[in-house]
Amino acid sequence: MAPVQTFSVAELAEYLKVGLERDPGLRDLWVSGEVSNLVKAVSGHAYFTLKDAAAALRCVLFKGGRGAQHLQHGAQINIHGRVSLYTQRGDLQIYADVVVPAGQGVLQAEFERLQAKLEAEGLFDVSRKRPLPAFPCRIGIVTSETGAVFHDIVRVLTHRYPLAEVVLCPAQVQGDEAPAQVAEAIRALNQTEGIDVIIAGRGGGSLEDLWAFNTELVARAIHASRVPVVSAVGHEADVTIADLVADLRAPTPSAAAMAVSPDVRELSNEVFALATRAVAVLDGMVLMGRRDVTGLVHRMRGRLPDNATARLGVDDLLERGQRALLRGLRRQKEQTEALTLTLAALDPRAVLARGYAILIRADTGTTVSSTSAVTAGDRIRATVRDGTFEAEVR
Repeated sequence: MAPVQTFSVAELAEYLKVGLERDPGLRDLWVSGEVSNLVKAVSGHAYFTLKDAAAALRCVLFKGGRGAQHLQHGAQINIHGRVSLYTQRGDLQIYADVVVPAGQGVLQAEFERLQAKLEAEGLFDVSRKRPLPAFPCRIGIVTSETGAVFHDIVRVLTHRYPLAEVVLCPAQVQGDEAPAQVAEAIRALNQTEGIDVIIAGRGGGSLEDLWAFNTELVARAIHASRVPVVSAVGHEADVTIADLVADLRAPTPSAAAMAVSPDVRELSNEVFALATRAVAVLDGMVLMGRRDVTGLVHRMRGRLPDNATARLGVDDLLERGQRALLRGLRRQKEQTEALTLTLAALDPRAVLARGYAILIRADTGTTVSSTSAVTAGDRIRATVRDGTFEAEVR
């Protein structure tokens, strides 16, 4: 028979205290009730009892806690805090850090509490926000696979920047499971090779609908991401904790797609502008070279002895030199023209004009780059030189 273990009072009290403080449900909770037995100490701490018709709990709000002005005898309040044991008296006690009137929304109070906490930790600092990549190759998306947000993002990217690959990591964006799924999707994309930027978001809704993006779990996942994150939650008027932590806040999901992608038409114009400048620079160099040679020829002629035979020989050499120079200039011009044609061939519109097309699966929005990516009966959307049409695979 095992010996009976005997605890001292202090040992048992400490055991109970540790057990309470390790329970995640008791470390971060809101409680509603009526204030009674309120004592405001000279130190600035407030001691009170929170009760309802069936039970009562001792509470303390230390100096520096938010909402001490709402503590009045008989007041109905909501408090946020943690449960622990005050071992000296053996009292079960709530250590509060936020007090709000019962009529004030708990979600808004929780938003303000978490915002203040994370801001104090530096999660919102502008100095830690990273620039987005100029030319992303793979763009990760965290949102519901059944909602309109993903299709809106794919539509914008297909129109602006079809060269990028879109990688969807689906997650619930509303409900009890949403925070864990959104945070896990962000972590999964960070472990996916080649992801250059992540868009995380959902459509508009009430504060309750958007709450997944106001949780500490999602905020810390965004903060820990090694890949820049663009938050696109709700409408322009909606501001979430995720917006404050992200490297960039976009007012809508479509605006997020525009923020992470360059416009292929603007890129094409820049390429042609660079080619034009290159040709102009080369023409200027040729003109300066011709002037230098002409000046040298004139100086050489002025220094020649007055000898007809020698002069004829020199003239012949000069003529041959000019012909060789002209041949060199022609070769430079031909090389310049070839470079211009090469740059023009890189224009994505030129590729489409030659009869090529960009194929996108209509159901998923992913690019079709192989016959294995489609099966008979699949609907695809084809972008050609002058527009887009849908087709069926046979």
